[in-house]
Amino acid sequence: MAKKKTREAEPGELRAIRLMELLERLSKRPESRMDLQRMLGGLSGPVQVYARHLITSGPSGNKAAAKACGWTEEELEKAITEFEAAVERIWRG
Repeated sequence: MAKKKTREAEPGELRAIRLMELLERLSKRPESRMDLQRMLGGLSGPVQVYARHLITSGPSGNKAAAKACGWTEEELEKAITEFEAAVERIWRG
């Protein structure tokens, strides 16, 4: 039996996966859809850039996401933290 190849997650990748999963769950809950749309529209510019990257490109590690957004990893961290807090506020209701 052949062993399945696995790889280590890139720094930040698991956090991005978790955020994407929360977004998917929220989009399936009728009572959360409007809140989710309102939240996405009300995010600051940098956070909207990260949210767009996550939704269109899927979860990635911090280095790849920072490069895609044109930021340093520190700038990315600020955007992710703000986005994560906004998503979790909706999730907790």
